[in-house]
Amino acid sequence: MREEMQNSFRLFFSNELFLSRVYTFWAFFCMVVFGFFAIGTLTFSMVRKVNIFKEMRTLNYDLNVKLQSLSKLSSDLSDAQKYTPLLEATIPKELNTHSYMVSFMQQAGTAGFSVKNFIPASESTGGEVPIAAVLEGTGDLTSLISALEGMQRVTVIDSVKYETHSDTTDVFINLRIFNL
Repeated sequence: MREEMQNSFRLFFSNELFLSRVYTFWAFFCMVVFGFFAIGTLTFSMVRKVNIFKEMRTLNYDLNVKLQSLSKLSSDLSDAQKYTPLLEATIPKELNTHSYMVSFMQQAGTAGFSVKNFIPASESTGGEVPIAAVLEGTGDLTSLISALEGMQRVTVIDSVKYETHSDTTDVFINLRIFNL
């Protein structure tokens, strides 16, 4: 086998003009034809890999940006966790209008009013609980509003209507409290 290879190699480079040219053309033809197909396939493969590499680099950059954003949000959340007890006192998780009604009645009594009606909404919408209250008496309305806004639980007064009748004075208050 080795001897045949050496003979073929000698024959390829021999001085025999005809065989030398046939082998040379055959080798050149094989290199061109098979090289062309191999180069074409290799080129297409490399172009696809470059495009995939560009897409992956863009995806990696976007993921790193989102990771940095999430880590910032995570640190902000951990910083905010220490304020949870204070937030619970001002905006509780459960809807407990009874305890708010007791505080409301104390503030109204201190301002010189008595509570005639206290009507909270049955459900909270978006964390807001609307309340309609009717008070009677001749108390100080500004101190009542100030006391309601100064309560520990967040209170937003939407409207106040003050009506004076011949024998009584009625105050209609629409307000909102919040829960988480």
